[in-house]
Amino acid sequence: ICWFAALAAGGAYISCMSPKLNLTSDISSVQVFRLSHPFERYDAEYCHQFMFERLEHGEGQRMPITLIWGILPVDNGDHLNPKTNGTLVTDATFTIRNAEDQKWLLELCQKVKNQSFYYADQDKKPNICFMEDFHRWMESRQCSQSDQDLNLCCNQFSFPYRSDLLLHCIKMMVREQGRDGPEAYDIGPRFNADGKLSALVLEFQTVYHYSFNYSKTNQFYNTLSQWLLNEIKNAPPGLQNGWFTSNLSLYNLQDSLSSEVMVVTGFSVAISFVVLLLTTWNVLLSLFAVTAIGGSVLGTVGLLVLLEWQLNVVESLFISAAVGLS
Repeated sequence: ICWFAALAAGGAYISCMSPKLNLTSDISSVQVFRLSHPFERYDAEYCHQFMFERLEHGEGQRMPITLIWGILPVDNGDHLNPKTNGTLVTDATFTIRNAEDQKWLLELCQKVKNQSFYYADQDKKPNICFMEDFHRWMESRQCSQSDQDLNLCCNQFSFPYRSDLLLHCIKMMVREQGRDGPEAYDIGPRFNADGKLSALVLEFQTVYHYSFNYSKTNQFYNTLSQWLLNEIKNAPPGLQNGWFTSNLSLYNLQDSLSSEVMVVTGFSVAISFVVLLLTTWNVLLSLFAVTAIGGSVLGTVGLLVLLEWQLNVVESLFISAAVGLS
């Protein structure tokens, strides 16, 4: 009993205090041995030096930022059925018709370009300066008495524009500058079946690179979140529900693992105690059994930490299996 208690206490200290179970760093493959082991050295030290390895996993690419207005970040799908995607939830307050909205979007362009995270040498032209491009397009068009559409969307009107003129000319600019490829349907102003502006999607690239390292991606996410929060505070009412997204699938998984693995483990141990109590009707026996389960789990996790394993999907399965086998 004393040896078991010592192992459980040691496993608890190693798992939760020092060196504790950390999230994965820059390793994209499943780790089995120590990082210094010959079988792990290629993935840990050398694979990042080869271009084909980085391209295969998308590592080293610039992290794009997609700003979205008009669609709320609400997941109304069935969380127990991965095949259901849910439906879009539109923002009823979204509008760019007012003069304040147009001025704010125009100023947003320069504010983004002045940020340290903005990548100036973009692979493709960003549309974060959508309102500036639209204003330049209007100024470049000469008025014509013969063509009513050309006479309506031309340089005789001053910025900011009337709401009806704005939407009409935006549609004309989109048709005139229509792009090919799937990205043409993803960014820019989005209209519904009735021809009304329902969403606005702006995109640009940042200086941050895509990485498997949780700390680096977490810094990227916190920096952009804080910046957007500060900008949205001063936005007009019609643009205050904006949000951003990026290549954050792996980061979302890592963040869930860091906060939920131990919670799920504790919940599993609690369920084990309830099941044992209902089947044995012996509180003392149930407590001893749950203590043995918890000690086995802590010892297993402590062993994984000593083997220099980092928290990932496979490691989470081992922790869950430890609860079940115990």
